[in-house]
Amino acid sequence: MHLRGRRLKFTAVLGFVVLSLTGFTGHGHHGIGKSHGSSGGGCSSGSQDHDSSTSHRHTYYDDDDDYGSTGSGGSGVSSTPTATPLQDATTRLVSCATVKQPYATVEVTNPNGTSGTFSVDVTFKDANGGDVDTRLDQVDVPAGGTVTVHEYVSGSAARVDHCDLDDVAQPVS
Repeated sequence: MHLRGRRLKFTAVLGFVVLSLTGFTGHGHHGIGKSHGSSGGGCSSGSQDHDSSTSHRHTYYDDDDDYGSTGSGGSGVSSTPTATPLQDATTRLVSCATVKQPYATVEVTNPNGTSGTFSVDVTFKDANGGDVDTRLDQVDVPAGGTVTVHEYVSGSAARVDHCDLDDVAQPVS
């Protein structure tokens, strides 16, 4: 029986917290939907004044109806900002594969304010323009930084005449 009482108390407290956070508690004699010039939207009670910042400011009014809201018109609902999608990184071919160095050297530059992982695509070509090998790798690049990577050719580096590199590296989701 003691456990049931605790559950009821917990449920009551939880319900009050939820109602308080959603604005349905009402303060004094002001009821839900009674607006005194407030411009908030959603499920706000008339006794709340929401501004567009993430902090909530509550203003409680007296009995006369000759006042207005001092808020800036925000909805009063704070949300977690969504991440801005990353822009493509730029790539630069420093050198192509040779017999002595069987890899292409590539610089990847991240223009974003946050670090990211980018997809680098290098195609090794023979003298006739045919594909010898293609490398597609993911490279981690710090915010605003440049990383140099080596993309190794599989097979005979002696067949490689030149490299084709995509000039952009797309972010990997």
